[in-house]
Amino acid sequence: MTTSPTRLQRASGESRVAFDLRDGRTRLGDLYQRDPCRVLFPRSEPGEPPQAVHLTTSGGVTDGDSLKMAIEVGPGATAVATTQAAEKIYRAAKGGGHCAIDVAVRVAEGAALEWLPQETIVFEGARLKRRTVAEVEPGGSLLACEMVVLGRAASGETFTKGLLLDSWSVRRNSRLAWTDTLRVEGQTPTGAGFGAANALATVIGAWDEPQPLFEKARALLEASDVRAGVTLVNGVMVARLLGEATAVRHAAIRFLTDFRGRRLPRVWHV
Repeated sequence: MTTSPTRLQRASGESRVAFDLRDGRTRLGDLYQRDPCRVLFPRSEPGEPPQAVHLTTSGGVTDGDSLKMAIEVGPGATAVATTQAAEKIYRAAKGGGHCAIDVAVRVAEGAALEWLPQETIVFEGARLKRRTVAEVEPGGSLLACEMVVLGRAASGETFTKGLLLDSWSVRRNSRLAWTDTLRVEGQTPTGAGFGAANALATVIGAWDEPQPLFEKARALLEASDVRAGVTLVNGVMVARLLGEATAVRHAAIRFLTDFRGRRLPRVWHV
């Protein structure tokens, strides 16, 4: 008598949130969510735009899971989107595949979005393919930050096997302005610029007039406690912060706070 291998339950979640400008205020225009993806809308601080806080009710992601998130900001609207906590990518099952996360961002004419998720922690043996595509129309502005941590150093874990395939694309005026892919398969690539670092934060900015904001970012990063740099590519600002996970998180918080001129969403400080 033979038995079939146990079929493990996997998640296929999706969320879509859209903001519109109505009666002079940014308001929620559309919301769709399917487990384990959820979106919360905490009360914003006085004078600040509305927030969308994304979370996964499963508590983490593993091989076979598929998550899709879409964030849209309509003409003239302003919004902030973030995540409730760090996203955990768990070890894949033996012989398993990968988990997939797809993020689609659209910023309409005259709109502004800050997409500021907390860090993604890729456990030893995890396999993640993530793709983020941002479309920024003329007059629109986008500030985004993605931070990835390889392994759980606080638990004595290093990243020696697994897969991280993390890609970003920014389109302006319906044309590709910038694209980048980080691939780590197996051990953290110490020989490819990581050194002893186990965390990387990437800050991306797209504006019609990027030069003054690029200069501001460069001045702020000169005082960073971690390895950091910033450049402009086809009008898209790209900043990198590299180092130990806790130090990179603290450096990213300081940089984004000073760059934005206000504190990050409260979930970052809980």
